[in-house]
Amino acid sequence: MFSGRYDHTIDEKGRVSIPARFREVLQRQNHDRLYITNFIEDSQRCLDLYPPAEWERVIRKFEERRSSDRASQLFETFYVGGAYEVPVDRQGRILIPPKLRDFAGLGHEVTFSAKHNRFQLWERARLDQILHAAEEQLVQDPEFLNKIGIVL
Repeated sequence: MFSGRYDHTIDEKGRVSIPARFREVLQRQNHDRLYITNFIEDSQRCLDLYPPAEWERVIRKFEERRSSDRASQLFETFYVGGAYEVPVDRQGRILIPPKLRDFAGLGHEVTFSAKHNRFQLWERARLDQILHAAEEQLVQDPEFLNKIGIVL
């Protein structure tokens, strides 16, 4: 569904333009809104953004599990409870809620990064650090892809 990384800026009102390629995918599926929530990847804060159909799949997974496991409940509270539904305006922008901007430490310069069925929004410098670390891992360990079960 989604692919690529795109640098953008957040305006003074907290709005950001969705990358054109991501908007094309959303428009093909007749989506005029997104679900946006807090997430932590590699010990770093970012935001996950989902088209409605994909968000509904996430919710169904939680409903199917109905776990009494404390860790599962905490994650559901964090992830689902932290979500906002945001409309996409006519210019292809969304308003990032202040709580989520603060959580992810988003300043003016941000990067959208695809995750197949969703995409993420990162503070640009933070994602650059993560990508650099990933590159170092690949250079230092040529068998890394085999270890994680990916054969290219």
